[in-house]
Amino acid sequence: MHRIQMLISQLECIDQIMTAKIDNERSQIHNQIFSQLGTTYQKVSLAEKQFHVKNACSPITSVNNEFLVQLKEEI
Repeated sequence: MHRIQMLISQLECIDQIMTAKIDNERSQIHNQIFSQLGTTYQKVSLAEKQFHVKNACSPITSVNNEFLVQLKEEI
């Protein structure tokens, strides 16, 4: 009976170790995913800022071109 109890306690210990190992790996995977999401968000945010800057400049350029066309027509 003592041997069976010892085997059961060893199995419980192994179960606790494996559960802790799985939880640790799960946490590492979650951290990697959130880190990648953060990096992707920063890249998208930067791309959006650059897109808005380009779009902010384009109407001014088109207005200037229209103004130049009007000046040429008047001259």
